[in-house]
Amino acid sequence: MISGFWQKLGFWSDKTIKSWGEKKDWIWFHAVSVGEINAVWALVLKLQKEKDSYPYMISTTTAAGYKHLKALTKNRDFLIFYFPFDLPWVINSLFNCARIKMLIIAETEIWPNLLTECNRRNTPVILINARLSDKSFNNYKFFKFYFKNIVNNFTEVLSQSDTDTSKFKELGLEKSKLKTLGNIKFSYNSTVENNDNNADVIFGKSNEIKIIFASTHKGEEDIAVNVYKKLLEDFKNIRLIIAPRHIDRTNQISKLISQNGFIPVVKTGNNQIESNKEILILNTIGELIKYYKTSQITVLCGTFVKVGGHNIIEPIRAGSYTIIGPYNFKIKELTTLFKNEDAIVQVNNIPELECKLKEAISNKELREIKTRNGKRIIKRNQDVLQETAERIISYL
Repeated sequence: MISGFWQKLGFWSDKTIKSWGEKKDWIWFHAVSVGEINAVWALVLKLQKEKDSYPYMISTTTAAGYKHLKALTKNRDFLIFYFPFDLPWVINSLFNCARIKMLIIAETEIWPNLLTECNRRNTPVILINARLSDKSFNNYKFFKFYFKNIVNNFTEVLSQSDTDTSKFKELGLEKSKLKTLGNIKFSYNSTVENNDNNADVIFGKSNEIKIIFASTHKGEEDIAVNVYKKLLEDFKNIRLIIAPRHIDRTNQISKLISQNGFIPVVKTGNNQIESNKEILILNTIGELIKYYKTSQITVLCGTFVKVGGHNIIEPIRAGSYTIIGPYNFKIKELTTLFKNEDAIVQVNNIPELECKLKEAISNKELREIKTRNGKRIIKRNQDVLQETAERIISYL
């Protein structure tokens, strides 16, 4: 069954309905999953601190997102729930239960019935860190005659780039509702991390070079293991971490590792990595940033299969030398920004990946130059959080 199915269908718990009824003027944040939650969490905390007279509720779509929200909001005054299906009677029921002051949606979530209901009830709805992939844009554009009216239900759209702004404009969104602010992921709050354990404790010697293949999809673990096998011919002091995008694939990845003559070690087992024959599988949620910090080299996945990439800012901010593959269509603007200032490496194929990894393992100075350049870019773009908060507060 779909995670949170009954909540999504409008069957909320008595406790949730009671909480909605006891307070008014709720500020509602929606972030589809873990990545989006991490991106907006600093903003959520900032608004709650500066506008503490309002109650806050946060919705998410995935089971991983819900679990992550539960961890983040522990001992904090937030109401969390699964985002409802975009059905008129479900949306109407939610608005009847909760007196919503404002809705803030992260990235790319265009729900016709929800937006129409917000407009009908004069509830401001702001799309923050807004982006449109080429695929989504083309789909929406095909039905522009319909989506033109839908997108104009947004009170304001704060986009990641001029390219995204142009796409929304082409869909028919009024120019006065559009503003390019940049990517809020440049802003960061350490509370998105789970600090219960020190990632370095899992590894033994301090002179080990740790390589993390992050947010892997099917097919990319094969690449990781095979490349690692070849690197071990020249470098004995390296260790491999595989962080799958979907942790329910852990058993499948463990089997692959075993078939290649290595020993899979899962993070939840709390075991130590004692030799280069062992490969760590990071099968937990909310710890990836910590493992970026302990890894000298990151291979950002979702770029070696046709997924299009994931958050490229996190490993760079953590000081990890970052390599991406050829499929970067979801992070095209950021890739260009970091490549132009010599902050990342992009490879076109697996032999090139092997070559660049050998260079990075052998040359500490090269790694430091790239990470220093990346951190400089991030520092230059950290005002996005403040500007986003100011735009939201202007509607309260």
